[in-house]
Amino acid sequence: MLLDLQVKQAICPSDLILTSDIGLAIKGQVKELNIPFPCRLRLFERASGRLISEVMTDQSGNYVFNHLTANKFFIIAHHPLNQYNAVIADLVVPK
Repeated sequence: MLLDLQVKQAICPSDLILTSDIGLAIKGQVKELNIPFPCRLRLFERASGRLISEVMTDQSGNYVFNHLTANKFFIIAHHPLNQYNAVIADLVVPK
């Protein structure tokens, strides 16, 4: 399973992990064998390992984590039928 990440920048003056405005966002698409694939994703703060957010992709494998600040994160994608090991994208930084 391939985890493609794109980062979208927005204005965020806060040093907190989550903001009340749209803040920074991490968005992308999950693919299995280069085909868009829906699944569950979890976003963790890298420094503490704390779970920040959990989302389901849409049917096209697209996802968005928003209301973020410029910290380092890692994302774990889980195969819905547990046919494959989880995929981890590390050192993800919204810019």
